[in-house]
Amino acid sequence: MKSEDILSVFVDESGIFQHPDADSRFYIVGMVFHDQRIDISPLVRQLDQNASRLGLDSDVFTFHAGPLIRQEKSYAIMNRHFRGKIFDRMLTFARKVDFRYHCLDVDKRYITSVLQIATKLKKDLVEFLALHREELMSLGKVKVYYDCGQTPITNLLHQTFASELSCPVEFAPGVRPENYKLFQLADLICTLRLIELKIRNGEPMTHSEFKFFGSPRAFERNVLRKIKSKEL
Repeated sequence: MKSEDILSVFVDESGIFQHPDADSRFYIVGMVFHDQRIDISPLVRQLDQNASRLGLDSDVFTFHAGPLIRQEKSYAIMNRHFRGKIFDRMLTFARKVDFRYHCLDVDKRYITSVLQIATKLKKDLVEFLALHREELMSLGKVKVYYDCGQTPITNLLHQTFASELSCPVEFAPGVRPENYKLFQLADLICTLRLIELKIRNGEPMTHSEFKFFGSPRAFERNVLRKIKSKEL
């Protein structure tokens, strides 16, 4: 096995791992899969160059979809037009880069405890890994990138990937979102999945989402369908 014959798995989450939770009905774990033999450095350089053209320091700027849409944190002083440019460039990167993704979803309306959240996530992840086991192990090694943002997810990944895949599984240490464009892509995937779930379940888009994307139909046509073909 060559050192680059590795399947990367970048993992991020959306929502709060708690119940009851009046603020976030859905909890999502997004996984982005990438064959490390495929060189994405030209696309990464292009993304950095686009950031620089917008006056952003590509060495320190980190894409965060949720705060960007809500005009929070580092995006607070940016108007809708400027934030739209940042979003569009990340979406173009997502469209061009060779990756696949899958999301684990929990609708808290149908669970009664934190334990049920963990149980459903594990069940769904085990089923996903079983369904795609051959494909996931085809390179001989899997490397998981997670920033250990939420302890239950760290435990889930370590327990499940190690037990369900018979190939070597490595967990990257000290993962920081700003160091990996594909981690930032996982952040984007989680945010888009959250909006998709709300639309499909008859939940209204937030005021910020509506202002940023327009109607649910516009979101599905102009954003979601551009990456939907990459879903596993």
